[in-house]
Amino acid sequence: MEHRPEQPPLGWLATLFIASVSTAGLGLIGWYAPRFDSSDTLGLVLLTLLAILADRLAVSVYGQTHLSVSFIPIFAVGVLYGPAGVAIAGPIAAIAVHIPRQVFSLRLPFDVGNVTIAIALAAVTFEAMAGLARDEIRPVMLPAALTAAAVAYVVNAYLVSQVASLTSGRSLLDVWLEKGRWIFPHYVVFGLLGLALALAYRALGVTGLLAFVAPPIMMQLSIKQYTERTTETVTALRRKNEELEKANRNILEMTETLKETYDGTLEALVTALDARDRETKGHSTRVMDYTLDIARRVGLQPDTSAWENLRRAALLHDVGKIGVSDFILHKPGPLTDEEWKEMRRHPIIGYEMLKGVRFLAAPAEIVYSHHERFDGKGYPRALAGENIPLGARIFAVADTFDAMTSDRPYRRALPWETARDEIVRQRGTQFDPQAVDAFLEACREWVRTWDMEKASAIEQRRAA
Repeated sequence: MEHRPEQPPLGWLATLFIASVSTAGLGLIGWYAPRFDSSDTLGLVLLTLLAILADRLAVSVYGQTHLSVSFIPIFAVGVLYGPAGVAIAGPIAAIAVHIPRQVFSLRLPFDVGNVTIAIALAAVTFEAMAGLARDEIRPVMLPAALTAAAVAYVVNAYLVSQVASLTSGRSLLDVWLEKGRWIFPHYVVFGLLGLALALAYRALGVTGLLAFVAPPIMMQLSIKQYTERTTETVTALRRKNEELEKANRNILEMTETLKETYDGTLEALVTALDARDRETKGHSTRVMDYTLDIARRVGLQPDTSAWENLRRAALLHDVGKIGVSDFILHKPGPLTDEEWKEMRRHPIIGYEMLKGVRFLAAPAEIVYSHHERFDGKGYPRALAGENIPLGARIFAVADTFDAMTSDRPYRRALPWETARDEIVRQRGTQFDPQAVDAFLEACREWVRTWDMEKASAIEQRRAA
């Protein structure tokens, strides 16, 4: 088990601390290594190799924290050979982990110092309480191993958390709570396993060592393979998710482009209609603005399908007049019954033109109904009340207001007050009462805007 420090840019305090830990570790190596009893080097070599193998199988969790069972054989070295054995096995295992990628990084001397200090102090603690495991087995070895493992944990957690604290600017406590607190139970369990490994080697030699260490090594290998496979799966899923997000952005961009294309096509068509019917130039755009302002007060929300359908229907409501002759459209006097009959076909013509276009199917229903009356006396289907689409009921008020306040071949524009009063008079008969109430609220805002525009125009003329 090892809690390794993160590696953002180092400040001078962190560098000084790493240098101090490295120097202290080298001092312990220089002091203890020459005192090693070379009468039993086989166990030291085997345990060191096991530590290197275990660290090679380390599993990365929580970012820079690595979970491995390498602590078990190194702790067993401390139990069997004391700090002298640790001063040899610990640095070798730490250096081997860094080969070949990180030999020249500051992390190498820190890890050597960290391992040497932590496990050497644990070995000193164990030896002070129970002696070496080469002596007879005694009950005191169990609490001695627990205490020694706790000492190793405290030293390692402090050294690593302090480096992270100095590097990140966070408090030592915060770093420990995030990255070091959860490791303690592992140190305790691995310390007991290290004691058992040492006793197995003492009792059965190499056979006992291999028999004992095989299960944890296989467990570590399984965990590593599972974790790496899971990481690969998560990485693949993340990559697929990024691809989906990119595709979604492309679809949204294409949708927006198509919408702009649709809108541009509709506006071009409306411009063509206005060019044909010169007396009502700008009528469709004005009616659309009036309609949406009333719709907002009725409760329709912008950027919804109902709002967009109403906007398109308001723009295209007179598209059916393409099928009406120029003579009737431009006739300066009253229309005959036959001429009215032809004129009243334009909602049907418009509906037939639009219904086959997928994105205009819903607006086509509003176009079909925009001359219906609330009392059922309209055309072409004599619909009444709520059988008339809401958009058509809203539109009818806006269309009538603009028609009365605009010049036509057969009359001059009426004052807006007159148009307003006529709409109020037809409330509940020609028009939906809810739409009329929303119109009156909107009309007050329109009048204020017109008055401000007039005042601004007067001021500009005076200034000129």
